[in-house]
Amino acid sequence: MAATRFNTEAMEQCRTTVSSQAGQFGAIGDGFSGQYGNSDIFGKLGSSGAISGAVSALDQAGAQEFDAAEKVLRKVEGVLDKIRTGVDDIEEANKNSLRAV
Repeated sequence: MAATRFNTEAMEQCRTTVSSQAGQFGAIGDGFSGQYGNSDIFGKLGSSGAISGAVSALDQAGAQEFDAAEKVLRKVEGVLDKIRTGVDDIEEANKNSLRAV
């Protein structure tokens, strides 16, 4: 059986980067207003309601997409952390088993 090698430093760097990116996506999503304008702000145009509705839909969709991206990246961060912890635990157990012999 071939030995598996893990670059724990690279995994930690990846986890840290993912964590940072998740925070940035979350901040962008938080920047969406969540306050939908009244169609009167566009004046007496016949399509004021449609424009207002489209702007509101864009705002809502943007906030939802950035929130979803943040959640996915947080899950990736958690998985990378579990992998790192698992590898560290196995390495420690292997090291201790060699001492016992």
